[in-house]
Amino acid sequence: MNRYRLALATVAVAITAVVLFTVVTNPPAATTASQVYPVSQRSEAPDFTGIDGWLNTTPLTLADLRGKVVLIDFWTFSCVNCVRTIPHLKVLYDAYKQDGFVIVGVHSPEFDFEKVPANVAAAVQRLGISWPVAIDSEMATWNAYQNQSWPAEYLLDQQGRVAYTSIGEGDYAQTDAAVAQLLKVHTATLPSSTPVPSNTTPELYAGSVRGQLADNVPYGSPGSPTVYADHGPPQQQDSIQVTGTWTDEGQYLQADATGHVRLNFTADTVYIVAGTPGAALHVAVKLDGKTVPAASSGAALTGSGFIVTRQDLFQLLTGISPGYHLIDLTVPAGFRIYTFTFG
Repeated sequence: MNRYRLALATVAVAITAVVLFTVVTNPPAATTASQVYPVSQRSEAPDFTGIDGWLNTTPLTLADLRGKVVLIDFWTFSCVNCVRTIPHLKVLYDAYKQDGFVIVGVHSPEFDFEKVPANVAAAVQRLGISWPVAIDSEMATWNAYQNQSWPAEYLLDQQGRVAYTSIGEGDYAQTDAAVAQLLKVHTATLPSSTPVPSNTTPELYAGSVRGQLADNVPYGSPGSPTVYADHGPPQQQDSIQVTGTWTDEGQYLQADATGHVRLNFTADTVYIVAGTPGAALHVAVKLDGKTVPAASSGAALTGSGFIVTRQDLFQLLTGISPGYHLIDLTVPAGFRIYTFTFG
């Protein structure tokens, strides 16, 4: 099952853009297992445009890459759906780069902190990405492709034409088969992956631009500290509760004093996109009112909590049993929450 983030837009605009892109830019998919488009139905890919910088390479154009099979990967580093594709992309890159295959990651940010080139460079190093990465902070190349989602893959043939697309997380075997078909080589052996169940809590945003607080609690005035009363755990499922004093900054909420972030969720794995304006912050985490057991602790947890040193994606919980559970974060002043996301 594909999982992905949809770019901020109204439903009508998103649907219009997707339909326009499908009709004008992408030819209909073929019936082969790899879904490679027939040559007669391939269209010329837009070139890289408005790029703010390059990582792992000198600046590139599609003319520079003519003769190679090129996978354009639209991603952003705080998107868990994007991060989960990276092991599969690494396998493809290592398996096929000697055969004329190139990946170009186009880093198109969702949040303002993802527009900072130093943050992108640090994430590329931290995630072990060795292929070229274009920093598309103004979304110019994203817009040239009329893209709407993270992640999104556009596979170009040796003549620079779009020969295959995959929107969202997944389709790994089909993408592998499409690359191998264009290169005329055997497919690679991919790492295993487990589909995310359909009843998992959806991604939840904090901040008034995209978020909605639990139990119909309204946001305070943007930019102004607002006190949110603590009436105990939220009654509503799949919605974020905050208590204490917080400031709504649109894309995120920032704590102005010690407070809580609570959520009734159902998922195997829980991630948070969080940050700090400067100093490292310790955040305590409880699961169903108790210290998180070691077997359920995500990669970010150490003991009873985790340390926030930057704006990034942090894995809090993993291996959680089916059904709804309560996660409760005790956060200090300065803590920023952008989203919860799940797997």
